Amino acid sequence: MSWRSAFLVAGFAASLLTGCGFEPLYGHRSGHSSAAVTEFARISISPVGDRKGQVLRNALLERLTPHGGPAKPSYRLDIQLSESRSDLVVLKDARATLAKMRLVASFALKTADNGAPLSAGRAESTTTFNIVTSEFANLSAERDARRRAVIEISDDIRQRLALYFRSRR
Repeated sequence: MSWRSAFLVAGFAASLLTGCGFEPLYGHRSGHSSAAVTEFARISISPVGDRKGQVLRNALLERLTPHGGPAKPSYRLDIQLSESRSDLVVLKDARATLAKMRLVASFALKTADNGAPLSAGRAESTTTFNIVTSEFANLSAERDARRRAVIEISDDIRQRLALYFRSRR
């Protein structure tokens, strides 16, 4: 297939999408923000405990309210985060060379005024990291694995909230 015919097929597919009512979940269309983006700006995110909870909260703040939190929030997002770690590859001398980290976030979207539950869910992420002889390298690898898991969880929560707000329209 030549590049011209590929371009024509892509153009035809795009024209089909415009007629079917396709609407971006997070983006803009015809100068208006999507319902999800508008509602995200009205969410207050509760503090989430320890350091990994702070990292998760900051990631959610970047994804949901990048222009700052609302002065008068309509919603409150509560999150509980747990972490587990296990060694996967153990050598004959009982040294581990690979570890698995699993983060689980239970979240609940509530009304800000009376705390009535609107939506709840659970987001999980599992990452792995190598264990080497350097303690500094191990701490750095573990921190990076935790950061990757937190980013994945924050993206999952954002998507679930967007789908919730989209379904309410």
